[in-house]
Amino acid sequence: MTETMTAPAATATDYQSVALDNIRMMLAVRGLKQSDLAAYMGKHRQNLNRMINTGATWSFNDMCRAAQFFGVGVDTLMRSDLSQSELRGNGGLPVVAVDDSRRRWGMENTRPSELGLAA
Repeated sequence: MTETMTAPAATATDYQSVALDNIRMMLAVRGLKQSDLAAYMGKHRQNLNRMINTGATWSFNDMCRAAQFFGVGVDTLMRSDLSQSELRGNGGLPVVAVDDSRRRWGMENTRPSELGLAA
């Protein structure tokens, strides 16, 4: 008779829970509010609060927008070993962003002076 061996049950990491904990800590450490993040993500504050506190499943796009808000990668949000320095970050959103209308028309590399606008 052959004996079947089973691998020990691995404890799976719940990356969404880790990310939500990190989002809560980053908001607190950086002195930001859920309403700031909600506005950036295009959501109502109450909806974001529900998403954070009830464990509702986040879409990948929502997780990416939250990461952009904090100026970190999605992989950083999902790490359970962030240092205080990483939680504090470099201030969050990048200082310079391409205007959405320029991105929409495929002109993200166009300088304002080329459009007849002041630099």
